[in-house]
Amino acid sequence: MLPCRESCPDYQAGCHKQCRRWREYQQHQQIQRAQKTAYLRFYRELCGTITRQLRANTARYPMW
Repeated sequence: MLPCRESCPDYQAGCHKQCRRWREYQQHQQIQRAQKTAYLRFYRELCGTITRQLRANTARYPMW
């Protein structure tokens, strides 16, 4: 089912992907995906750094 069919007051048969609302929706989705990607990239790098630091400390001082 098309996401705009139920909620779009301007919906007409055959107008999918050509109307202004659909383009705005897609642009909004693209911005959200970019924000999520940036968020995940930031925390993946941060967690990777912390993991490397912990492994380096554990290698030097093994717990017996």
